[in-house]
Amino acid sequence: MDRLKRNISKAVGLFLTLLFILPGCGVVAPEPPPTQSKTVTQSSSGEQITLRVATGDSGAGLIPHQRIIDQFEAENPDIVIELESIGGGDYYGRLLTAIRADEGFDILHIGDDALPRFVEQNALLPLDEFMDGLYPLDRQIYLPGLLEPGQWQGQQYLLPKDYSLLAIYYNKKIFDEQQVPYPQAGWTWAEFLATAQALTQDTDGDGQTDRWGVQLPASWTTGFEYWVATAGGQLISPDGQAFEGYFDSPEAVNAFQFYADLYNRYQVAPLPVDLTAFGGGNSEFQDGRAAMLFFGRWPQTSLLENPNVELAVVSPPQSERQANLLIWSGFGIARNSPHQEAAWRFLRFYTGQQGAEVWKDWALPAVQPVAEAAGLTADPIDGVWLAELDHVVPRGYTYTAHWESTAEPALRRLLEQIIIDPQTDIPKAVSAAARLAEAQLNDGR
Repeated sequence: MDRLKRNISKAVGLFLTLLFILPGCGVVAPEPPPTQSKTVTQSSSGEQITLRVATGDSGAGLIPHQRIIDQFEAENPDIVIELESIGGGDYYGRLLTAIRADEGFDILHIGDDALPRFVEQNALLPLDEFMDGLYPLDRQIYLPGLLEPGQWQGQQYLLPKDYSLLAIYYNKKIFDEQQVPYPQAGWTWAEFLATAQALTQDTDGDGQTDRWGVQLPASWTTGFEYWVATAGGQLISPDGQAFEGYFDSPEAVNAFQFYADLYNRYQVAPLPVDLTAFGGGNSEFQDGRAAMLFFGRWPQTSLLENPNVELAVVSPPQSERQANLLIWSGFGIARNSPHQEAAWRFLRFYTGQQGAEVWKDWALPAVQPVAEAAGLTADPIDGVWLAELDHVVPRGYTYTAHWESTAEPALRRLLEQIIIDPQTDIPKAVSAAARLAEAQLNDGR
């Protein structure tokens, strides 16, 4: 606890630079450009349709949207696109309120784990008939596994915008200085721990660690699901009806114990400076004071430009099986859109090959020919992320529409407890969290 208090006074860091992050993906953003409506040449029939696109992106994150919109409007003069950035808190709540009030949104930007909620509230239109209809979309253009997060109960509701997996960033400068071998794909938890221990140091001899082996994302629940998955477990039953026996399985307990030990027993990771900040608010990796960082791809561009870091990326360490998680956002059509065919024409452009040619300069593209033509699959850094698509396992939200009201809060509180209280009886605490999540699940049925 004393270590936590000492760290609270330190500067907030890397994760606070992620100005807005959907549950799927994030964009570093300065001031937003204006998103005014354009004057569009009418079609020969004289008809003109206006489509409203709602997004949680802001600032510089709106630039690729607008570039795609400009291209689409040039090719489709009968359609004008109004891009609307919805700021403030509770993005999804505000979006659902607007839809219920029939405020006229046509295209919606949704993170993967919010999809069940939007489908349950009848806010999205199934896309399968459109994909096979007058303006078809070839499903084979997408990289493996990138359509599945937009599906719920056998129907396609969203198409991919951007995505991330999980990996270990490492700073080659620190590895070289300490003559520690670089990590290799297929490494184990034991090898990861040994590497982190070799790189954790008191460099000035004052009795305090000032260089850490790894920076971890604190109580970020999605990131923690990876540790359970590679340990061979999952937090919920395959039928979505039970947490007990899964959340508190031996495999899950092992993952909780190892994660807590990285902070408290082995002390190779700095404690979070702010548990209310995304990822714990730490900045050690970007400051050159941590050798490794476990996270998604979102900060990669800024890290490549960081003079403190000579960046490399490796797949996360594995325990009982090789596993990774897909964190994804996409676009869908509002069920009450009055212009469904026009919305589909734009959506297939937005998320298809034309759109991917723009997205590739801002995030990993979802369209395979675009990724290959850009040389990303062979890139020593981006190729690591793309290769991890072969190891994706389902996240907990895919088994129940009630994940965010049951498992997510119980998991977050448990992670906070085991990180900041080294005396926690972890099997007992995990069992209590499993019972709480199951009770909430039963109450919500």
